[in-house]
Parts: sequence; C-alpha cells; structure tokens
Amino acid sequence: MEQKVWLVTGASKGIGLQIVLEALKAGNIVVGTSRDSQKLSQAVATELGETSKNFWAVEMEFDETSINTIVAQVIAKYGRIDVLVNNAGYALLGAVEEVELTDVKKNFDVNFFGLLSMTQAVLPQMRKQKAGNIINLASISGTVTGPTQGIYSATKAGVIMLSEALAAEVEPFGIKVTAIAPGGVRTDFLDQTSLREPAKTTSDYQVVRDTMAGLKRLNHNQSGAPKRVAEAIVKVAQMKRPPVRLYLGSGAIQALQAKLNEVVTEVNAHLDLSQSTDFRA
Repeated sequence: MEQKVWLVTGASKGIGLQIVLEALKAGNIVVGTSRDSQKLSQAVATELGETSKNFWAVEMEFDETSINTIVAQVIAKYGRIDVLVNNAGYALLGAVEEVELTDVKKNFDVNFFGLLSMTQAVLPQMRKQKAGNIINLASISGTVTGPTQGIYSATKAGVIMLSEALAAEVEPFGIKVTAIAPGGVRTDFLDQTSLREPAKTTSDYQVVRDTMAGLKRLNHNQSGAPKRVAEAIVKVAQMKRPPVRLYLGSGAIQALQAKLNEVVTEVNAHLDLSQSTDFRA
C-alpha cells in the first residue's frame, strides 16, 4: 500500500491519538499536533512499544501564524501532505442563556475557525499535488441536538456544512473531503479535563440540569470504541470515492433516522404555509 503523509490535529489523546496509531500501523508517515509534543511522543511510544521513525510530534497553538508555520515545516520535510485530519475540538455544554460569549468564541475558535485555518493552509499544497484527503471530525450533535448542546452543536453543524461545500469546490483537483459524525465515543470527552461548562447557572433550566446529569452518567460508558472510529477513518482515507458525510456508531444512526423522520413529519404538517411565499403567476 502506498505510504502517505498524514497531518492530525489534537493528537495527544482520545480519538486523535488512536488515528495516529492506526495510520502508523497502516505504514504511513504521521505528523501529530498537540500543545505538548513531549506528552504526545510518550503516548505514541507507550502504545507502540517504541518511538516510530515515521512519527513526528509537533507543538501547535490554534492561531493562524502557528498553523501556517507547522504546515510549511511539514511540506519542507516531506514534500507533500496527503491526508489532513482536523480532529482538535472540545465541548462547551450548558443552556444558551448561561454561556458567556467569550467562552462561545473560544469554542468556535478551536472547533470551527481552527479547522478552517488548517484547511486553508493545506489546500494550496493539495491543489498542487492534484490529490489529497481532508477528514473533518464533526459529531452527531451537528445534526441532532438538544438541551445543553446549542453551542457545541452549532460548531459541529458548521463543520458539516463547510465540509460539504468544500467537497464540491475541490473535487476538480482530485481532493476528497469527508465530515465524520460519530455518536458517543468512550474517551475523556465528558471529563472535566475536556468539557467546559458555564461558570454561572440558573435553577430555572431544570431540563438542562437533568441532561447534564445524564451526560455525566454516560461518561466512559459510551458505546463507541475510539480504536474502531480510528480504523474507520483510515478506511475512508483509502477509498477512491469516500462519503462526504459519514455517521459512525449505531447510536448515531438511530438518532439520525429519528431526526429525519421528525423533519419530514414537521415539513409535511406545514407544507401549505411553506409554499405560500412563492410568487404567483
């Protein structure tokens, strides 16, 4: 199998670390970004039993300067970037009224604008190559939302829509784009080390408090296996015609099917009103 150069953001733990490991096992060169490159290198060495000569851990902040610098270094070292995996992200969960605007902006800066900046930095090289895969980690929450998830869902819905538009734009250059939308995956995503919540809350939103309690019970009991998610992503990168949107996990599929049925039912219930706004001959 042809060796490719992978660039994976948010690679120090969870799904990101598993993607690095599975891509290395498949014989690829992998560059992983983290705010702590030493921690990332140690994690990979621990999992593989040794430090792989095909792995390079780099420190990167999610600002435009740092992103452009790292991308330029990867191209200078390897001459190409074949697969970009935009994995870095975290959840800000709480009632829409409760979240501070500064915290919302930080969540978008990582989940959406960081992803966008990385994509824009890599695209010139992929267009030059006339080939490449961009794989963006979205979430089932980008399609199906509920109490506490308003902000996080908004960031991930943005990732899905951006991916679909980009896929159509770059298809003539041989570049493929996929938005990955997993359901619950058993990582530390809902731990206090990763999760962000509003500093101030109100007891009026009982549905939000109940939902948060349920999510905390779900923590480390999710049905999704990080290694299997990573294996699926490696398979996507090997496809000649990968899907533009891929949902992973039985829970994600069930939630998606329920949402599609809900949307169809609601649209049909108000069809006359929806069509009433057209010009009439």
